[in-house]
Amino acid sequence: MIYSLLLISIFDTKPSPTISQFTSWVLSLVMEIILLGASFALYTTEHREPTVDDPQGGHLEREMTEWEAVEVTLNVVRIICLIALSAFYMLFIYLQWRDQRKRRQSQATEEETSSLLGHDDDAENGMANGTANGSASGYGTTNGAPKPPKHDETPAGWEKPKNTPSRSWWEYIRGYSLFFPYLWPSKDRKLQIIVVISFVIMIIQRGVQVLVPYQAGVITDDLSEEGDSDGIPWSAICLYIVYRLLQGNNGLLGAVRSIIWVPVSQYSFRELSVASFEHVHSLSLEFHLGKKTGEVLSALGKGNAINNFLESVTFQVLPMLVDLCVAIAFFLIQFDAYYALVVAVITFWYIYLTIRMAQWRADIRRKMVNADREVDAVK
Repeated sequence: MIYSLLLISIFDTKPSPTISQFTSWVLSLVMEIILLGASFALYTTEHREPTVDDPQGGHLEREMTEWEAVEVTLNVVRIICLIALSAFYMLFIYLQWRDQRKRRQSQATEEETSSLLGHDDDAENGMANGTANGSASGYGTTNGAPKPPKHDETPAGWEKPKNTPSRSWWEYIRGYSLFFPYLWPSKDRKLQIIVVISFVIMIIQRGVQVLVPYQAGVITDDLSEEGDSDGIPWSAICLYIVYRLLQGNNGLLGAVRSIIWVPVSQYSFRELSVASFEHVHSLSLEFHLGKKTGEVLSALGKGNAINNFLESVTFQVLPMLVDLCVAIAFFLIQFDAYYALVVAVITFWYIYLTIRMAQWRADIRRKMVNADREVDAVK
């Protein structure tokens, strides 16, 4: 699964492959060669085959067993694949460098063969009209020279983007930090206390998320024990019921957090609305002449969506990431590294597929929002 995820990331990255992928391939190739040499050195001499009950001992072997031969063969296959990937990257870089070199040579050839006075057609027309320099504006002017190619200029910040901008994770975090002052009520001490209490409740919820499945395991172990005169672990069951009442956003803790967060949400909405209103009124006259009132009012009305976004990121996305990390650490400490590896692989698969689906929906969502703003502009 890990190798398939890496393979998908290669096709998903543009341009691909990159120097980071090539570096990981080279490091993996070195480590695979070391593992192959160590395997040959161990399996070709006298050694004891490890078993489940005795990993350090077992049947004495003087040559490779079938499973050891399969392991060495897989090591060789991985080395061949890594060498092929590294060679493919170097070939890709060479072809890219050759195309850039040809493009530079063609541009230099065009500059050397271009007419000093302009295009030949303009020169012939100028001679036909009686001008000596081949153009109506004369020698030394730029009317006859070819116009430089137009480059796509960066659109203004107030223009509606047509496509989803390509941003890194660091840029997204910086963008979220811009809205954090509207989430933190710096002007009201009472609301600050409410925010602190809400975050404390969120931390307690993370602990309850771990205790619920753990307590279910405790009940299962108690019920499976033999020789118990009582037979029913009432205390463990009652504690499990308490944990279930506290668990999740719909539980007791989630309900309390939602109720006390209402004034903070109203504060954030009010501050965002005032900030957007002041921003629009501080724009130039050119902006207001080029926009319709309905479209501007529709853009101002999106402040509630930003408020919902901040609340979702704070109390849903971030806690979910914390829960995933806690689950991986819990399985690693309580059970085995293989359980933690399975949870980690499934977790990162889930995050990757979620991000890809969100990126796929982003362009469609943006078109819908732009169309909705155009409808408001017509109204």
